[in-house]
Amino acid sequence: MKIITSCCLLVILTLCGCSSQLHTNVPLVWKPTNDVYSLNTENVAPLYARKIQLATFSDSREVKDEIGKYIEDGANKPVTTHENVAAWSKERFGYILKQYGINLVECDADVTLRAEILRLYVTEDKTYKGTVGLKITAVNKAGKMLWQGITSGSATRFGRSYKLENYYEVLSDSYSESVSNLLKNASFIQALR
Repeated sequence: MKIITSCCLLVILTLCGCSSQLHTNVPLVWKPTNDVYSLNTENVAPLYARKIQLATFSDSREVKDEIGKYIEDGANKPVTTHENVAAWSKERFGYILKQYGINLVECDADVTLRAEILRLYVTEDKTYKGTVGLKITAVNKAGKMLWQGITSGSATRFGRSYKLENYYEVLSDSYSESVSNLLKNASFIQALR
């Protein structure tokens, strides 16, 4: 009877999100819930004539493997990844640019974009709140800086406590918004004409 009671209690705690299992060394999963096509493509039309290359992204975050944390009611449960966040970030950035019809190339580019990850994080405290901040530098073929600035994105949503899927969704939506906000930036578009 003790075993049955213990098993039932364990199942109940797991279903309620009260499990003590930590989300450590998880893969980075792209799981956006927002549509990236909300941007008026007339704004990015000047970029269609450009060949754009993405340089290797850098990650200047203090704790490179931490992508989130559950802090509700004084808890301190980190969410960490074993993956290279800078490589994942570059891949996602390129994926979003391609969705907007931007011509990405591996060599002989008119413009090279460099990105430094300043923030890529989800905090859970009653809701999931994600923020992504990227410092973008655009240079021409000669290496002359054309533009430099910060782009950011955020997302918030409700969800069951400490659920990995919710972290993925908020992180993906925040990241999508940061790239979309860059493409809405008139000075960025103007500098790359």
